[in-house]
Amino acid sequence: MYKDIVFLDGIDDDYRQSVINFVEEWESLPVRRSQAGYFPILRISTSGSTGPPKTFEFSREQVEASAKYTGQFFDFKKGEWILLSLSPNFVAGKLMLVRAMLHEMKIVVAPLNSNPLKDVTFFTNPIKLAAFVPYQINEILKDEHSKKIYQTIQNVIIGGAEISPTLELEINQLTNKNYSTFAMTETLTHFALRLVGGKTDYYTCLPGITINQDARGCVVIEPNNILSEQLITNDVIEKIDETKFRWKGRIDNVINSGAIKIFPETDEKLIANLFGEKRFYLSSKKNDALGEELVLIIEDFLWNKKNQEEILSEIEKIVPKYHGPKSILFFDKFDETKNGKIIRQKFP
Repeated sequence: MYKDIVFLDGIDDDYRQSVINFVEEWESLPVRRSQAGYFPILRISTSGSTGPPKTFEFSREQVEASAKYTGQFFDFKKGEWILLSLSPNFVAGKLMLVRAMLHEMKIVVAPLNSNPLKDVTFFTNPIKLAAFVPYQINEILKDEHSKKIYQTIQNVIIGGAEISPTLELEINQLTNKNYSTFAMTETLTHFALRLVGGKTDYYTCLPGITINQDARGCVVIEPNNILSEQLITNDVIEKIDETKFRWKGRIDNVINSGAIKIFPETDEKLIANLFGEKRFYLSSKKNDALGEELVLIIEDFLWNKKNQEEILSEIEKIVPKYHGPKSILFFDKFDETKNGKIIRQKFP
């Protein structure tokens, strides 16, 4: 079995065994072809946030291509260190292990909890790459010791959920490099990264990946060593060149109010500081005159009328003209996918 693995204190037996099991399974898998093509070794299901869940199969060659693309982006070197703090029972954890093994790097396995760095005194060697979900980073940054250890990690990729504007402001103050991932199931984790807190606000594709744009303005990923044909998405972008883009939002979520197209995800970033930790999103309901009328959806108890008027007035000052919601709807609890992503609704 792959020898360069260090387990930190606090690793439970099931987690340790799941790491060992995946490493042994990966090492034992031959490169085999089925009659239809490469033999599938990895199956991943979509979350179901934008439609019925689907399952995709990937070959060893595709998994290795994904790992190589990330390695080229970060310039991995033999003998460098990777930190694992995600379960190898899921694709993000599996890919971290494959990246390390493929590039002959050393693997440090941290506890699988909300703050994997809580009991880490120091790392004996610099960590080249780690991956966390936003919830873990929120918890890490609440603790000064963990925050200090976190900043010794040279590069962090953040995925699994959107980085809230509040969290992004905190990350901006850190001294290490943190990247927001742009990922989808079909591309086998991320295909582009955005440096959080950098001078740029766009995503850069991994080496080996190029993009285009369709008539709707959505990103199209060109064939590569993971994709055998073009992948047409529902993500509306501002294309800078064939490897760089700014994300505007999902075309499924676009609101057409009085012939004005509004990308709710874009406006949500502008107004996020008004809500702190409170979850919200922008949606719409039918309007005979406008077609759709913008509404604000908040996960909270009902505010009184005065408070509602104040928040709507504050939003009007921040967003572009005609982008202000007309009313507020309240929900005790948002519907979520199994991965914790909010399922957006539009209203009659």
